[in-house]
Amino acid sequence: MSRFEAGERILEITEEIRELLQEAMDLDRERARSYWYGHILIALGGEHGYMGRSMCSMTDTAEELMADEEPEEEEEE
Repeated sequence: MSRFEAGERILEITEEIRELLQEAMDLDRERARSYWYGHILIALGGEHGYMGRSMCSMTDTAEELMADEEPEEEEEE
């Protein structure tokens, strides 16, 4: 797997985690908002509406991997 593909996969995983996080929060909204929901969102990266930022979020990691290696384009013969 190339670094670019790894970055793409991390972004896919991030979205999967967001979906599961929303499902979990719906099960106990009060505790989720008070404790762990914000921490997880900040660690995932992107827009979250909370004050603060992760030093290196999952989104940051994916973007760095993807920037290091552009996708391979098929060579025309």
